[in-house]
Amino acid sequence: MRQDPLDEQLLHKVAGRWLAALSDGSKELVALFDPDGSLQFAGAPHTAEELLGYGPAELLRLLPAELVHPADAALVAEAFRAVCATPGARHTLSFRARHKAGRFVAVQATAVNRLGDPVVRAVVVFARAAASTVAGSEVGDRASFVEVLNGTVRRAQLRPAQGFAVLVIELERYRMLLGSYGAAVARGVTEEVTRRLLPLLRPQDRLAQLADNEFALLLDGTADHERAAELVERIQQAVSQRMQVGGKEITTAAIVGIATSERRYERAEEVLRDAGVALNRARSQGRRQRAVFRTQMRLEDAAYMALLAELNAALHNDEFRVHYQPVVSLTTRSLVGFEALVRWYHPTRGIVAPSEFIAVAEDTGLIQALGERVLTLACRQMAQWHRRHRGVPPPYVSVNLSAKQVVEERIGDTILRILGESELDPSKLCLELTESAVLESQEAAASMIARLRRHGVRLALDDFGTGYASFSYLQKLPYDALKIDRSFVRQLGDGQRRDDRAIVHAIVVLAHNLNMEVVAEGVETAEQAAVVHGLACEYAQGYAFARPLDALAAEALIVARHRF
Repeated sequence: MRQDPLDEQLLHKVAGRWLAALSDGSKELVALFDPDGSLQFAGAPHTAEELLGYGPAELLRLLPAELVHPADAALVAEAFRAVCATPGARHTLSFRARHKAGRFVAVQATAVNRLGDPVVRAVVVFARAAASTVAGSEVGDRASFVEVLNGTVRRAQLRPAQGFAVLVIELERYRMLLGSYGAAVARGVTEEVTRRLLPLLRPQDRLAQLADNEFALLLDGTADHERAAELVERIQQAVSQRMQVGGKEITTAAIVGIATSERRYERAEEVLRDAGVALNRARSQGRRQRAVFRTQMRLEDAAYMALLAELNAALHNDEFRVHYQPVVSLTTRSLVGFEALVRWYHPTRGIVAPSEFIAVAEDTGLIQALGERVLTLACRQMAQWHRRHRGVPPPYVSVNLSAKQVVEERIGDTILRILGESELDPSKLCLELTESAVLESQEAAASMIARLRRHGVRLALDDFGTGYASFSYLQKLPYDALKIDRSFVRQLGDGQRRDDRAIVHAIVVLAHNLNMEVVAEGVETAEQAAVVHGLACEYAQGYAFARPLDALAAEALIVARHRF
């Protein structure tokens, strides 16, 4: 059971550790402002001196008006007032700031209203050199783009006004170029296209190369498809101009699919999928060759409809199975639980990973039936193991609930019915929820969770650190465990920075002070396991211990009382 809420002094102590960890060595200047504009705190000493020439102590003695270019002062003041007026508001602005040497430098700052947070009680500003954040300084790959886009999607869920658009750009006739002139010329074409795209982007935009002939572009802060289309016009003009590559005169064209946050999204993969659907439509648009995603397109998309039909058949034919990834005690190296992960045993394609079908299931409402099926299989299996192996310390099973499941009116009844039918002790079931899973309907989610907790069901906050949880938010729901997102864990080990360890340590301290257990996700090496254990994290899961296992292999671990 949770202890009484922390008093303010302890909360501030934890917050201070976390803020120090976040700002120490950061590439951004972190500052806290009172509503009247006075500066409370400035962190990241190295960045402050690199950006403005001042140390944090010097900045505290200056007035904001002394730092902002006179021509930008009114714009900055108006933006600050707007942020202060709305709890939780977030605003990004570029302006000119006075360097200690007397010159002006381009700065991009993001201000977040945390005045209502009992711990922070300030407007938090993250400032960086605008030139250093130009997307053109680095073209990412798919993985890095998805990571950035996931953060943007989560922010748009909380702040719809801070929207975005994603463009998927395909180069026309690329395969013909590859066949006619070879890989070197084709690669030179994509490099030249990249050079032409970069000057068109703003500091907050992000560009990635998804494939040999395909790019993705995130327009952060642009949710209007008409404004996105204006940039597409310039992109297509730039790409279509003749180029000299490898002694050859080459012409190509850009085909563009657009998806915007005007339609609410949950994950980056959904945005890219819809932009891809729009791209398919754009291929048939004649000379314009660009299209904005509309829901009707998906219904007309043959591949989407085929997958939807297969998913319906898979549910009817019982093609879904549950694999179990062990959760391990870092102290005893023993098995303490499993996370249930769905797999589709496709009759012709073999085992299909959830990343290929979960988004479609959520989009069409099939996630309700699929989620119920996974929960039923996991509870039945766990109850069976408990009956068979009474002399073995019984593990628990964690099951993820999606946002679409949490807001379903009778989800609480469904979970309790499945527990009763399977005869599983409710304390051996842990429900994992992300922040987005409860944000859409916090009141309904809180009521459902309170009811399940009265029956003994456990609750875990999943993917912690990737969303926007405040300290007060963590106390609103009675979490038993906090799961550190893999993006933090993978930074640990060889070449880890001091602040990587500090951030993880701050999360662990926070969780323990809120009476939560901590599980590190995505532990892939023995060194990572040792580091998180040294930071007082009790449990972990990941490839360092075991991949997700089918039921027979998972049961063998229970019987053998396996030590990892």
